[in-house]
Amino acid sequence: MDNSLEEIFRTNLRFYRQRAKLSQEKLSAKLDKNINYINMIEGKKSIPPLSMIEQIASILEIPSYYLLKPLDEERVLDRNKIIDDASNLIAEQSKEILRKLLK
Repeated sequence: MDNSLEEIFRTNLRFYRQRAKLSQEKLSAKLDKNINYINMIEGKKSIPPLSMIEQIASILEIPSYYLLKPLDEERVLDRNKIIDDASNLIAEQSKEILRKLLK
């Protein structure tokens, strides 16, 4: 697997774009770029300047460096899974508290 900065950027761009539920075309439009702009980047045909990386990060609502740093497990976790796990834990703890109170 290619671990170059360009490949890390492309992988992260795809990950965070999909997490934001944006198609390549929608992200391109938000950047006021050609409809295929993001496709060209993700398809290894282009690499944006740093100022554009900052704009992309702003639209994706992430810090710019997230696009340039290898993904770690903490950032890959799905928000919905975190919410579901926390909800289940809270529900179990609530049941236990209620059991104790109703004894």
